[in-house]
Amino acid sequence: MWYPGHIEKAKRNIRKVIKYVDAVVEVLDARIPATSRAYEYSDVFSSKQEVFLLNKTDIADPKVTRVWKDHFKSTGEKVFYISLKEQSIKSLLNREIAPSIRSRLREKRILIAGMPNVGKSTLVNRLKGRKTARVRSEPGTTTGPQWVQISDTLFVMDTPGILYRNLFSESIRTKLMAVGSVVPSPEGLLEASKKVYDLIASRYGKRTLEDSLRLSFEDALEMLRKVSKSRGLLRSGGEEDTIKAANFFLKELAMGRFGRFSYELPGEDDEEDK
Repeated sequence: MWYPGHIEKAKRNIRKVIKYVDAVVEVLDARIPATSRAYEYSDVFSSKQEVFLLNKTDIADPKVTRVWKDHFKSTGEKVFYISLKEQSIKSLLNREIAPSIRSRLREKRILIAGMPNVGKSTLVNRLKGRKTARVRSEPGTTTGPQWVQISDTLFVMDTPGILYRNLFSESIRTKLMAVGSVVPSPEGLLEASKKVYDLIASRYGKRTLEDSLRLSFEDALEMLRKVSKSRGLLRSGGEEDTIKAANFFLKELAMGRFGRFSYELPGEDDEEDK
């Protein structure tokens, strides 16, 4: 299981600083709102005001997102739906989120949490107006807690992405790979792409993937072979390279290049508890 040491360190740091925080803003992936929540930290976060930002709504299935909106409305949780690529997040924070946060002091301190690759550092950078925290496409780029002053009265802390310490269930692991929060090892790329393929096919049908890729295929392996040929992802001798194709498929899918997919609905149970 991929669980970098700096993520374990980040969890310890969060426990140390949580007492100085007025609210926790948890960034979720709109494609997997339930799976991308930091359940292992529910006991820590429960003592603080919580706000949820569902990011990447621009690449999530809009019909499924509407179902989630109705669900969160019924639970009474504070949830905002955003696309950091398109939205003025600073305006949203100042006009809607910050006023809803109570603080005994003039200054408000917010901790930003979430899984790898959900957009935490991008959020901080957009708030600050310049690149103060490193942002890359690889999960887990931020290496330590960082307080960033947004205004005279607002401070936010970015943290490295946090993952479940315990082994994921198969379906949780597959969904996290589908959105890029977990990156399979090189030797696990083929198996990972097959599982993600099955996840999409079960929810949207094989034809949807065929239309997105502009290819026809019967199963995941044939899809990877055709992707290898059509995209020029070949070995030195011109042979198909399904490993390269699997890597390409997972990365492009996570970025929303193949269409708008969501991978869970409210109330769905995985085969293992989180």
